[in-house]
Amino acid sequence: MDYAEARALLDRLPRFEVKPGLERVARLLDHLGRPERAYPAIHVAGTNGKGSVAAMLDAVLRCAGHRVGRFTSPEVLDFRDRVVIDGQWLSEAGWASGIERMADVMSEPSDPPAQFEAITALALDAFARAGVDLAVVEVGLGGRFDATNLVKPILSILTNVSLDHTAILGDSIERIAWEKAGIAKPGVPLLVGQLTTSVLAVVERECADAGAELIVQDDVHVSPLSTSGAAAQYRVDAAGLPELVDLPLLGGYQRENLTIVLRAIQLLRERGLRVSPSAVAEGLRTISWPGRFEIVRRSPTVILEGAHNLAGAMALAADVERRLPDLTRRNLLFGVLADKDVAGMLATLAPRFSHVLVTQSTSPRALPVETLARLVDELGVPFTCYDSVESALAAGLASASSDDVLIVAGSLTVVAEARRFLEGVG
Repeated sequence: MDYAEARALLDRLPRFEVKPGLERVARLLDHLGRPERAYPAIHVAGTNGKGSVAAMLDAVLRCAGHRVGRFTSPEVLDFRDRVVIDGQWLSEAGWASGIERMADVMSEPSDPPAQFEAITALALDAFARAGVDLAVVEVGLGGRFDATNLVKPILSILTNVSLDHTAILGDSIERIAWEKAGIAKPGVPLLVGQLTTSVLAVVERECADAGAELIVQDDVHVSPLSTSGAAAQYRVDAAGLPELVDLPLLGGYQRENLTIVLRAIQLLRERGLRVSPSAVAEGLRTISWPGRFEIVRRSPTVILEGAHNLAGAMALAADVERRLPDLTRRNLLFGVLADKDVAGMLATLAPRFSHVLVTQSTSPRALPVETLARLVDELGVPFTCYDSVESALAAGLASASSDDVLIVAGSLTVVAEARRFLEGVG
């Protein structure tokens, strides 16, 4: 089996259907010999920030000399970028051989796995075969019934909880918290970021039921010093950590993610992992995590920011007001998936821009341009409609002056298509 054949087999599996339960991924892992038991994992859940936290931990741990597997989703640069070993995407040959090993079980006619379940099993198997020291694994959706919830963690992390995927996870923040807190495991610390009182109460109950130690992040304090240039600089007040940290992730929300990562490093040390302060500083200084307030072009400036839910839109709005004072220079290229709080996201973002380029990605879940345009029109913000991300981006670049800023946001699928277009036009 070659890579094209492996992709074809994967693409025959349900991609957007969410199936409750862990039976199918367990069946795949049983077939592979339970590879997830070969190494410890750091399991990262949360509404926002979990990918950034996973990327930071991966970079730091590799700088500390550990062999690390990283599993994140969705892809941004390439379909393969979600499975990474020692900083390198799993090769096409690795994908092909991994799918071939599971092909018979994937073809089970009565209850086939979802595509995400198969990719999760492939990643966990690839990490075992590569002999990683540990894996950093991002939850795909929720936590309790997510395919990743069969890993054997030495540390679990819950970054935050807000309303998202309500049709699947529930329409209250407490119900969503219950789903996400389902990653708690007996004897394993669960580190949490900033949670509301009601959410924290849910997580506390779930940790007590599971026998997990709940750790509320309050030991590490991080203060922003500068966000100019290619990196943000922070002062760190905590034992055993570098006093200054340079982080090439410019979004203001990364401060909270960084704080969680630094506390996680302390907890990992307590569990026997060697991570020096210099490895922390070097790993964070060299991190690359596309699509998170990523400046990809100047004159005009183009910024890619996933901002795929209301909480993400609110964080982006704060960054826009803080970093881009001239409203007349701000332009927004916006596309979104249909299952989001689109009205809330637009009400948060659109009035902060002089013009909105309305579009949709090629995802089957994308909200049609016509529907999105009606919502923007109701806000009274000037807009133009485009039938693809590529046409919207081409028009935005053609009409922009060198001092203008174009922010691409609303969905990582939109960001991914914008990035590919920009790479193609040079």
